[in-house]
Amino acid sequence: MMKTKTGVKARLQYLRRLSVVWASPLALKIVTELYLREMSPKQFHAEFGGGSISRIDKTFKKLAGHGWLRYIHSKGPGGSRRGAREHFYRATALAIIDDETWALVPYSMRVAISWMTFKQFAERVKVALKAKTLTARAGTHLGWLTINLDQVGWERIVAAINQVFESIFEEQGDAKIRISHTGERPMLATVGFAAFESATRSQAVGGERTTPYLAEVGKECPVPFTLRVSKAFADELCMKIIEEANKREISAPLFHAEFGGDIDVIRRRFKAMEKCGWLKQVGQETGGRRRSAVELFYRAAGPAIFQEEDWAKLPSSSKPVPAIWTTFAHLAEKVKEAIVAGTFEARLDNHFSWSLLRLDQEGWEKVAAVVDDLLAQIFREWQAAERRIAVSGETAIATTIALATFETPMKVAKEP
Repeated sequence: MMKTKTGVKARLQYLRRLSVVWASPLALKIVTELYLREMSPKQFHAEFGGGSISRIDKTFKKLAGHGWLRYIHSKGPGGSRRGAREHFYRATALAIIDDETWALVPYSMRVAISWMTFKQFAERVKVALKAKTLTARAGTHLGWLTINLDQVGWERIVAAINQVFESIFEEQGDAKIRISHTGERPMLATVGFAAFESATRSQAVGGERTTPYLAEVGKECPVPFTLRVSKAFADELCMKIIEEANKREISAPLFHAEFGGDIDVIRRRFKAMEKCGWLKQVGQETGGRRRSAVELFYRAAGPAIFQEEDWAKLPSSSKPVPAIWTTFAHLAEKVKEAIVAGTFEARLDNHFSWSLLRLDQEGWEKVAAVVDDLLAQIFREWQAAERRIAVSGETAIATTIALATFETPMKVAKEP
């Protein structure tokens, strides 16, 4: 991820800007694709779908109005454009969160975003398994390991993963140039990386933890996830309410007494964040200073990890279960254990990301080689860390590392 030193105010403004992109999967897809190449709304619609041309065009203009896209040039009319001019744009940046900004996101939101990221990745694995592309190419990776590291080893491995994740986007750009000359049919690949602190046995069964306890939810919030994130990022007051609800039970009157502001606005924000699934009502009190009024108390809500298991169900055509899926299922258990135990987001510099890439054969081979080199580096750092720990006596960090590169069927490109 990016390492950028900026003030708190600037980082909060960046979260508000991110809310525009996170308002819909379509907006996020547009920014991601246009970061690597110029496109017009018409081109995007032809390649990815996303509803009507009018919807695509409005989203392009909204993103441009908030500085996420910049106008490059126009073409036409004539040819396939007939009587219309076609306007081309490029994205000004990727919609990612740097470590310093991530630290401002309340813990419960970080956990929910990480869990959603994993579920999306799991769907990519399922789709590739069903389409028989999961192990179709030499150079495929889908594996994980748990290792003991010291702080130096942790920092080096996370830095290496961050560097590789950024470099693969450059390879996609190079592949696009080669394809324009060779006419080779592109392939779609999923690349994913993870590095997080594993849960100990005692933590996995409810032992001591250093992160907040989150209110359990009975079912997933019906509000689309990206919209949930967008509404919270867009309002600094909402972020502050969620942050305080991570620390303790809190009500609108208590929040108002401590931080001031318009009590009616605060009440509305509490209700809005409850509707978006970021808060859960955990109690109420009457009497005393409240007179006949009821004071509602809330805690920050965790993701519905154990209530929704659809992502784990294999396609019926995928029996018997291949060994690579069993490996992935074990990784899923490690992720769930760490999230429930509070270790997954205990370190702000952990890494969890995945991306779809369009590559040619040369690009695939280069990405696979880079991941091979990364895995070798991880083993070297692991061995070095164990030697240092043996001398220093430093408490080891139980760390889970996961690496994935596999072919994905092209049909998943049309998703927004």
